[in-house]
Amino acid sequence: MRKIFRIAVLAALALGVTAIPVQAQDSAKDLTADVLGIGYTTCDECDGVTEVATGGAGSSVSTGLGGGSLALGFYLSPGFALEPTMSLSILSVDDETLTVLGLGIAMPFYFNKDWGHQGMYLSPKLAYNSISADGDSMSQVTLGLGLGTKIPLNEMAALRLQANFDYGFEGDLDSTTSFGAFFGLSVFMQ
Repeated sequence: MRKIFRIAVLAALALGVTAIPVQAQDSAKDLTADVLGIGYTTCDECDGVTEVATGGAGSSVSTGLGGGSLALGFYLSPGFALEPTMSLSILSVDDETLTVLGLGIAMPFYFNKDWGHQGMYLSPKLAYNSISADGDSMSQVTLGLGLGTKIPLNEMAALRLQANFDYGFEGDLDSTTSFGAFFGLSVFMQ
C-alpha cells in the first residue's frame, strides 16, 4: 500500500509541475466549505469498525449538514490548483460512535481558465483516513475523482457543486467504494 501511495504522490507532483506555465506570475487562493452532502459507501466483507456505522450491513447511505470538510485552494495557473483538504465525520448508531478524520490533496483542473471562479472542473484526489470506533482505530488510503462546477455569486464567492467517486484500498480495513455529492461555498481570498 505504501508503494501505491508513493506512486500516487509522485504522479500528482508531476501533473502539478507540468500544469504550471513558466511565464505565469499570478496566483490565487480560495477556501471551500461543504454545506450539504450525501454519500453511499459499500465494502466487501465489512467487519469491525465499519459495522458500527452500518449496523452490520455491507453498505451505508449518509448525509451531512454543516461543513464536514474544508479545502484551501492554491492556484498554480489559471486552470490548475492544489487543494489540501480536511474532513471530519462523526456517525452514531445506537450507543456506538464512528469517527473519521480525513486529510488529503485534491488537484482540480478547471476547463475555464479563470482561477477557479466559475465553470466545470475535474479533480483527482488522494486522501488518508483515520477511523476510530469504540477503542478500535484503523486507517485507509483512498484515491478519488470529482466532477463539479462553480457558479459565481459575486467576485468574491461561488457555489460549488461536486459529484465524487472514491476507492479505499484494503489495509486495516477492507476495500471500500464510495459515491457522493456535495454542495459547498467557495470564498476567493486573492
